[in-house]
Amino acid sequence: MFLGQAKDKVVELLAEGRFGEARELALRSRGAYPKQRALTEIWVAETLCRTGDDDTALAVLRDALDEGVWWWHELLAVNPPLRGLQGRPEFAEIVRRSEEHRDRAPRETTPIVFEPEGPPRGVLVPLHARADRHSGFARRWKPFSTAGFRVVVPQSSEVTTSDGDLGWIDEGLARAQVAELCADVADGLPLVLAGYSQGARFAAEWSMSGAVPGATGFIALCPPDHRMPEITEATRPSPCVVLTGEHDDDRPAAERFAAGLAERGFDVRLNVMADTGHTYPKDFGDRIHAALAHVCVSST
Repeated sequence: MFLGQAKDKVVELLAEGRFGEARELALRSRGAYPKQRALTEIWVAETLCRTGDDDTALAVLRDALDEGVWWWHELLAVNPPLRGLQGRPEFAEIVRRSEEHRDRAPRETTPIVFEPEGPPRGVLVPLHARADRHSGFARRWKPFSTAGFRVVVPQSSEVTTSDGDLGWIDEGLARAQVAELCADVADGLPLVLAGYSQGARFAAEWSMSGAVPGATGFIALCPPDHRMPEITEATRPSPCVVLTGEHDDDRPAAERFAAGLAERGFDVRLNVMADTGHTYPKDFGDRIHAALAHVCVSST
């Protein structure tokens, strides 16, 4: 069982109220994914918090930290399932020690590009989350090149876990990097910003604000509650799609965001994905193809 499959199963068990089974499955996963140790340990802690075992969650994080695992502080401090740990001195010490160990050496930022077989009809720029692998994230979006899109996948230069996952820590740097890349690859074509989790927030924010001037619209997959983009009088309406999981902690915020967009005159579609948490749905390809059709057709 891959880590993603274990996570999906735990979402299913929790939704059915089978908390003991969810807890045991999470605990059995410890040590099963050595190349994803940081992501595994924090997920186990999240699951334990969901089942009411905050003390064991703290022990899991502390033990992992003692063994060299670390996370960017936001992965711990801005994490809905871990909210119950906020205010506890032991948790504050874990956050402090973890950030102290963070690797701040910048990585290369070469984008991955997938060209369609014929002339592109548009450009799709998906933005990864705050703890992602560039190559794995890019593979998820590659199939949309068969629909005629030039798929350009940027990567952050900043590492957010001891696994080597990447995330957007310096938001000003991220915004400038993506805006410059989009200007270089657009070639006058419709340009769609998309993203997952943290990347979803940026896709929406930078499209609405004009930070990426050529953006036609955006696709936000599991946008997080934390710092959801503000919709103001200056916000420019554009076609967009917001997708959120039925069991996603951030679902209420995503629904409020979509409602606010509709009130401001955006041509927005809200898609609540059944039996899904804060993750990619099983029918990801079909949902994004439909989202691309909405954004591109509505903009013409």
